[in-house]
Amino acid sequence: MLITILIGSSGSGKSTHAQTLGHVICSTDKYVEEQASILGVSYDKAFQISQSIGIFKKFTKYFYEDIEYCIRNDKDFVIDRTNLGSEMRCSLITKLREMARKFGKAIIIKGVYFVTPENDIWQRLEHRKDIESKSIPVMLVKEQIEKYELPIIEEGFDYLIKKVWNLN
Repeated sequence: MLITILIGSSGSGKSTHAQTLGHVICSTDKYVEEQASILGVSYDKAFQISQSIGIFKKFTKYFYEDIEYCIRNDKDFVIDRTNLGSEMRCSLITKLREMARKFGKAIIIKGVYFVTPENDIWQRLEHRKDIESKSIPVMLVKEQIEKYELPIIEEGFDYLIKKVWNLN
């Protein structure tokens, strides 16, 4: 079973890439989008509400339940989150390997990391705001770009792929 972990800031092309793989996509975004639909508000507002009243923790729980379901049922899947820091990725990979052991499953963990020029990130985010009414606060994106640590195989990946996105 193949598990693909996407790594990159918001706007780097992760979700676009995930949709091309034909695998189950595990992401907290789908729960925020469902909440937005139920409340009749934008993604941004639903995200803000879920953070302020503490239900984003439930979304994270559902995210891990989705992962467990995929592992239990031998489904290839993609983890579509920023996964920016080495320590966090190591922890995630440890959890994935523990789940696989628990269910007696063999897994291969592929990391796909995105190297996207900052100007392209801003253009993609602007496009997303226009098309999907989904925006990410500027300070959050700047923080993501600043904190981005390139992954290394020693974090527990079986292999890594560098993905370079250029809009030009």
